[in-house]
Amino acid sequence: MFTSMAELRALVEGEVHFLTGVGLFQAGGGIARRSSTIKAVGEVVSISSDPGEVNKELRGKCFSIQPDVILGVDKASFKSLYGELVEGVKTSRECQKLDLIYTDGVLIAGLREEERDSKSLLDHSRKPFSQSGTMDPYTSRLMVNLAKPSGKVLDPFAGLGSILIEASWMGFSCYGLDVEVRALEKARTNLNFFGLNCELSLGSATSLPFSGKSAVVTDPPYGRSSNARGMKLRELYEGFFYAVPDILEGRLVFATDSNLDWRDQIRSAGMRVLSTHYIYLHKSLSRAIYVVEK
Repeated sequence: MFTSMAELRALVEGEVHFLTGVGLFQAGGGIARRSSTIKAVGEVVSISSDPGEVNKELRGKCFSIQPDVILGVDKASFKSLYGELVEGVKTSRECQKLDLIYTDGVLIAGLREEERDSKSLLDHSRKPFSQSGTMDPYTSRLMVNLAKPSGKVLDPFAGLGSILIEASWMGFSCYGLDVEVRALEKARTNLNFFGLNCELSLGSATSLPFSGKSAVVTDPPYGRSSNARGMKLRELYEGFFYAVPDILEGRLVFATDSNLDWRDQIRSAGMRVLSTHYIYLHKSLSRAIYVVEK
């Protein structure tokens, strides 16, 4: 839920008001389609704690009603209100979808306008090259959105290109860097499979061979035994953090082992941590997603 709130804030320019499981905002389209965690977006028809007031806006109209009780403990309460909510309302699958949400004692009726593009996320998972530990499509898209790119996205630990696929799919200019030639070859094959194109280069994340400004979104190596061409993990991260500020426009978003704390090194490099989000992977690893800016 907290990652959804952070992603919505990153995608919406204006203010967002939150109830449990719901964000209220004024914005144009495209929010849900390009999101990782936001399932649907629509236009509010009515919002009230009074079911009769909501019913006034719905009565005499036809909808395909999609009820959603955010908190399980509220299901019985919602069931007792539902009859009054839909009195005089025609329901049909052929009519426009209406999300009828109950959360924090508030009823929200909204016309669904767009949904998350789950098909593109599923297609991404079918890329030709993958391996254990490869960043999944949902997290890759989430990280790109959290970075709030203005036009360019750089991944200096490109690996097999999962983050680059999402950045390119969303229309950003994308640049990938890696110390392994074979990894870059696989990343290019994965990008070409979807008809996407990013500039790929062989090089080190500690001395970025990159001109111009860019958001930086990446999944560096992590784990207590990780090395990169003989470089110790802490030295690798510190070199990377010091290289980023010169080219950073927007945010740096990176994943790491939740057991590793990089806040001091980030501050030493002249940046600050805006937020950290935790994603459970399996018993021996949870990811920490750092969102950083200058």
